[in-house]
Amino acid sequence: MPDTWNARRILRDIADAETRQKILRAFWRHADPTTKAIATAQLAKALHFRDETIRKMPAEKKSELLASRIAAPEFEQTLETALMQYHTHEANAMMAAFLDRWGVPHVNGSIESDDYKVPSVDAVRSAVKELDYDRRAVALYLASAGVLMGDAWASATFPVVDEVLENVHHKEDEEAEA
Repeated sequence: MPDTWNARRILRDIADAETRQKILRAFWRHADPTTKAIATAQLAKALHFRDETIRKMPAEKKSELLASRIAAPEFEQTLETALMQYHTHEANAMMAAFLDRWGVPHVNGSIESDDYKVPSVDAVRSAVKELDYDRRAVALYLASAGVLMGDAWASATFPVVDEVLENVHHKEDEEAEA
């Protein structure tokens, strides 16, 4: 059985510090006002700040505060939104390449229709081999797709995420030994 991923684990175990900040900044840049207001209220409550204090902070500082709450389950939905905003606004070229490879209709990486077939594990594995992207970025995308798109996507992507990360860690170990 493949590992189960959630937004908190993706940000903790796959994203490095720089990517994590990009993802969280994408949230503050692109999320709708209501979602940002909810996140602001959650941060204020968790950190014992006034809402207004958080609201007036620059996005960079709010991203740092949100990063400090990654372990907190009550931020799961906010972090899922951050992953979605990141992939649809900042990493949409890679996402579009994978969707094209799987024959999933989209507009700049954003799926606009429910009329498509979810890729199989083999199709996901094949696309990873054929498309030339940073493997950690690929793992981030595939894990996010599994979390955000539901069980059928998770069944297809999570096993490949685990394989990609195993290869990434193996390569990092070899480089550390050299």
